[in-house]
Amino acid sequence: LRPTASAFFTFVLTLCLSISTAQSTGLFLSVLIPNTSVALMLAPFLTICLMIIGGFYIPLNLISPYLRWLSWLSFARYGFSAFMINEFGGRYITCGDLDDDGGEVCPYPGSAVISSYGIEGTWTSVWANVGILIAIQIFLRVTTYILLLRSK
Repeated sequence: LRPTASAFFTFVLTLCLSISTAQSTGLFLSVLIPNTSVALMLAPFLTICLMIIGGFYIPLNLISPYLRWLSWLSFARYGFSAFMINEFGGRYITCGDLDDDGGEVCPYPGSAVISSYGIEGTWTSVWANVGILIAIQIFLRVTTYILLLRSK
């Protein structure tokens, strides 16, 4: 991690929001799917799908155009983007003692790392991603509350 207090506290905030949003998703699914055995089958599958289309395994710009719209629904996209920007934004990565074998620019700009994951435009702001995490969490909690009220 970056050795600055602001980067550390931004990391902690993003981590807490990502975990809390994942918990909100689990709570929402548990209310939405009342059958426990069905919920236990669907929840891990949906969570892994959200992680895959969130940019962890496949960069956002390499996701099929037919599935790319689903990445906007993934809380993992916003948490991962915030982590990447917090770590690599405004930074240059030194090459160390490695030989320059491919004409790579050394030091390597952190913005190139961020864009290689398909994080572009407005989403290159940590705070835009944090804001979306908060909005997703509020939406899931309010929707879960409404579903619980209706189930009485």
